[in-house]
Amino acid sequence: MENQPYIPINCSFHDVLLHLATRRIYSRIHYITPIGEWLYTDALIKDVFTRKKEEFIELATGEYIRLDRIVQVNEQVSPHYSDFTEFSCDC
Repeated sequence: MENQPYIPINCSFHDVLLHLATRRIYSRIHYITPIGEWLYTDALIKDVFTRKKEEFIELATGEYIRLDRIVQVNEQVSPHYSDFTEFSCDC
């Protein structure tokens, strides 16, 4: 997955991320890293922004996650990953 071109996300999911950032809602974010790891983190979304034609969220922890790598936020599944049925990172 590393160096793959950015795939724009669904506008309604983008709106969900903006809402969480604006309201400063603590969120659980499931995502795929650039090397293909499935991870999650619990954090505040500090900002949603664009850099070099790619969109990202910035977390209060200092992490950045590209939007097309986000699988799920607070039970809201990204339409980009709607064909997946199980997103458990808990073993």
